[in-house]
Amino acid sequence: MKYLIFDFNGTVIDDVDICIDCENKTIEKYKLPRGPLTKEEYLHLFTFPVKDYYTRVGFDWNKYSYEEVGEYWFKQYCSKKDEYKVFDGVVDMLIKSRELGYKNILLSASDLNELKSQIKHLKIEQYFDEVLGIDNIYAGSKVNVALNWIKDKNPDDCLMIGDSLHDKDVADAMGVKCVLVSKGHQAKDVLLLETDNVVDDIREVQI
Repeated sequence: MKYLIFDFNGTVIDDVDICIDCENKTIEKYKLPRGPLTKEEYLHLFTFPVKDYYTRVGFDWNKYSYEEVGEYWFKQYCSKKDEYKVFDGVVDMLIKSRELGYKNILLSASDLNELKSQIKHLKIEQYFDEVLGIDNIYAGSKVNVALNWIKDKNPDDCLMIGDSLHDKDVADAMGVKCVLVSKGHQAKDVLLLETDNVVDDIREVQI
């Protein structure tokens, strides 16, 4: 193996509770008929692209624009920067990967500039050889970014670590192996519907 590919939100950083709080503030702002999301509801509703998730929650795009709602949510999320934290075991894995001679790749559906700002704030930027994100804040698909990166690589040299079925979809598109960690943005039973390669903690991933 030559490359470890890490998803960011829910894999490298533990931000599920932050996201739920931001989501409930957004639900309240736009006066959706439903009440606040519980964590259990969130983990079973969340999906990619994120616009589809918002539809599941109850947003009517005839009443609001996705861009407006997304920008409001993103503003709430950025205001909680000091609450971001890296999952236990992640830094140790990044260091071990380097010691084994691998390159650490960060691949996210986050805006690239924001992603770089976050890892700098978390003091983990030095552990990544490449940081790959998208060009907006609306959390669409990272498939195109991934395919552009893999085109001159051997998929057999790569392992992707994520927390959502979108990460599996991205890995499948690249033709690389994938392990999902069930501490992130989708419930373990949701992950197991599509793959058996699920662990409860990133420290269980064999590299």
